[in-house]
Amino acid sequence: MKDIASFIGEVGLGGLYGPEYENRYDFQLHHVLGRSAKHDKVAIGHEFIIPVPVELHDVNSNHPLNVTHRKKAFIAEFGSQSSIFQILYSCMDKWNDFDENNFSMPSIEVYNAIMGTRA
Repeated sequence: MKDIASFIGEVGLGGLYGPEYENRYDFQLHHVLGRSAKHDKVAIGHEFIIPVPVELHDVNSNHPLNVTHRKKAFIAEFGSQSSIFQILYSCMDKWNDFDENNFSMPSIEVYNAIMGTRA
């Protein structure tokens, strides 16, 4: 969670949510399937996390694309949560190739389990 927050603090939300979210750094971390989720007997809950702009996640927000209240509308606009995770994972991996920060990444087993979900 800390590494995702640090990474988004470096690059912002635009790469995940489009030009409207360029230079935006206000987000909440969303546990896509919950903290205790497993897929194919692999624990993924603590690692299947995506950063979501505050108004699209906060329970007090009535935004029409809020993932907490209107998941189908959110997915229709931004794509599946696993595809957002895939983009995030890929960007962090590439960043690690060029920067000494070396953000912690889920194992390939966990990554494959996440990609195997329908989320």
